[in-house]
Amino acid sequence: MSSDLKKKLRLGAAGATMMAAMLSAPAIGQEASEPQAKGGVEDIVVTAQFRGQRLQDTPIAITATTGEALEAKNIQSVTDLTGVAPNVNLSAAAGLNGSAVQAYIRGVGQNDSNFALEPGVGIYIDDVYYGTTFGAILDLTDLDRVEVLRGPQGTLSGKNSIGGSVKLFSRKPDENGGGFVEASTGSYDRLDIRASAGFTIVDGLYARISGVSKSTDGYMKLLDYGCANPGQGIASAQSDSNCQTGTEGGVDVQGIRAALRYAPAGSPLEINLIADYAKNKSEQVATKLLYANNPNVRSYDAANPNGGVPFDSRFITGSKSYTSYASYVSGGNYTTVFGTPYQVTPGNFVTRPTSTAESWGISGNIDYQLSDTLSLKSITAYRKASGTTGVDLDGSPLNIVLQQFGYSHKQFTQELRLSGKVGDFADYTVGGYYYDADDRQTARNQIMLPLFDFLINDPVTNRSQSVFAHVELHPSSNFNIIGGIRYTDDKKSYQFSRRNVDGSAITVPGPFINGLVYGLDGEIGTFKGDRVDYRLGVNYRFNPALMVYAQVATGYKGGGVNPRPYTPDQITTFKPETITTYEAGFKADLLDRRVRLNGAVFFNDYKDLQINRYYCPETSSVTCSMPANAGDAEVLGFELELNAQPVDGLMFDASVGYLDFDYKKVDASTNVTLAMKAPFNPSWQASAGLQYKADLGNSGTLTPRLDWNYQSSFYFNSNNSIDNKIDGRSLFNLRVTYATADNDWSISAGATNLFDKFYYLGKSENVVAYGVNTGVVARPREWFLTVKRNF
Repeated sequence: MSSDLKKKLRLGAAGATMMAAMLSAPAIGQEASEPQAKGGVEDIVVTAQFRGQRLQDTPIAITATTGEALEAKNIQSVTDLTGVAPNVNLSAAAGLNGSAVQAYIRGVGQNDSNFALEPGVGIYIDDVYYGTTFGAILDLTDLDRVEVLRGPQGTLSGKNSIGGSVKLFSRKPDENGGGFVEASTGSYDRLDIRASAGFTIVDGLYARISGVSKSTDGYMKLLDYGCANPGQGIASAQSDSNCQTGTEGGVDVQGIRAALRYAPAGSPLEINLIADYAKNKSEQVATKLLYANNPNVRSYDAANPNGGVPFDSRFITGSKSYTSYASYVSGGNYTTVFGTPYQVTPGNFVTRPTSTAESWGISGNIDYQLSDTLSLKSITAYRKASGTTGVDLDGSPLNIVLQQFGYSHKQFTQELRLSGKVGDFADYTVGGYYYDADDRQTARNQIMLPLFDFLINDPVTNRSQSVFAHVELHPSSNFNIIGGIRYTDDKKSYQFSRRNVDGSAITVPGPFINGLVYGLDGEIGTFKGDRVDYRLGVNYRFNPALMVYAQVATGYKGGGVNPRPYTPDQITTFKPETITTYEAGFKADLLDRRVRLNGAVFFNDYKDLQINRYYCPETSSVTCSMPANAGDAEVLGFELELNAQPVDGLMFDASVGYLDFDYKKVDASTNVTLAMKAPFNPSWQASAGLQYKADLGNSGTLTPRLDWNYQSSFYFNSNNSIDNKIDGRSLFNLRVTYATADNDWSISAGATNLFDKFYYLGKSENVVAYGVNTGVVARPREWFLTVKRNF
């Protein structure tokens, strides 16, 4: 550890200790069993350590939010959770990755949905791990709570939770039944319908059904370049004066979930069965051309292979306009990497601006109380997801990269936990976990500069199994020692299929169509590895108002095989990415529990960071897209979260997170330098929300709420440049809700992105190889109106 970081860490730890000392003073003398104050900050029970604990008793950097609070903040999807917790970045992936989520916590995660690569943030649905980022843009209808765990969860969650975990818990059926029906309208012809209902079948057997349908038109207009710019050398494909050919950014999602719960009063047995189905027929993410300069790519001119309109800045639309000239159609004149001319007749390959995902799953969760001190839990699940996406990387009527991807994911998981107590001295959990996935990546890949126009049909297998133990020792009523360990064994295989578009074998190497990928068909890459992760921690409760903790924990993201080799010698493996985190924090309830303040300071010792290389001079093709281990880094950061209810009806919440990323060793072949930062590492993130529930007596209540979210700039690629830098942004959302006195009816109105900020979520920069850069444009300001009936 460097001397400057040691100094920073000492200062951070000293600050945390001083804060803890100041916080403990006014609360001395309160009873340990003091109940929650009326009107105080709500207590939430979480299960992050395999058993139910109050959030304030859980010695982990964790944010827990109830379903009601998510609704008040207008959070409806996993990608909206960025504003819920500090140092959390969740967004829709760039178009190359299909219907997938980019999930990062504390700057650690994954932005590539290929099945050969592992997530860096574990996403769980009712304790079931979802093993891929594809299809993970989940709707948050009828949730009980969300738990966001920050920092490596190698012992509690297992592999691929190196950055942290996002755990979604749906509302369980119970004897109370109840439900709601909700309809929303808004900008871009939005129409959303949500509903849920619970009922009792017989005493001890309960059911609940939830459904959602969401539809919103796209906000990025696709224009025919020849129609919008007559006389510029490119013919219009439109038969009338309407130059719009389609849109991007539209939403079309339907889903249903059914839950059955067997829990007779007084029985030691509880069984929860869940089945869900979702169909996402949404459009491709809104993508805009930012840089265009490649004279080797030109429009189609049948009579002159060296002629045509070149790919340049004429195809860039207004800097803050929601427009694009993307055509999703092949065709053009090219000067290949071999220096030869090549022509593609327009229309021989056509895709669409869609990004679909269809998924379903079943799970069974069995809890059995063996005795007063021993319980057994079994979690069994099967999930399947498939979808397609069309990609027009250049965002123009020309064609640099045109692709159509297909995805298929199947996974079976089984987890067993045995939990017990040893008097008042210890709580423990031991268990095992098994994960088995069969995936398939299909595609047509047309990149004419290197003479690529081939089909992909790659099966991927992924098997992981682990055993784990977790123990909490209680030497005294206020002092606890925590230890955890997990052993994981991984095995993966990736088989490559590269065929001509007519299905025939690629038989000729060299400067011919698909010659560079000759020899890849039938090749298999494998990866095997094992890993031991651990966690050691202590926590001490000074009084009912203040708990402090310190811990060291490890985690890893699995290694694998390069899924995108241009040549056989690019079939390479990459090592797991590992992290060791040293963390100290506090959790405080102040002023008769009217104020809650939680904080943490941490130091990450980061090894073998996984990045993507685009330049590989040591291989047969200099151009590549190859995962590699860039080097080692150190990260110092802190987080603060505040929740306050100073008077009845008034609520305020805020958070701030800081990251100081510093490479300590890099592999020069990756072109990463010590001065660079890993992707998705903004120095600052902050959020705040203010709401007041005005009591109107028999007329009901009126609750206005304003939310603010800030994120400083960060880089989207491992090789930092101005072309892949994402500027900082400050966003506001507004919601006003009227509810009747009996809370049976409510109506809400408001706006997201209140001040209509134009900003980018990500960038697909490939300036050096292809002379192109595109950006994923976030949603503009949108108004909404929601009517809800509770019963």
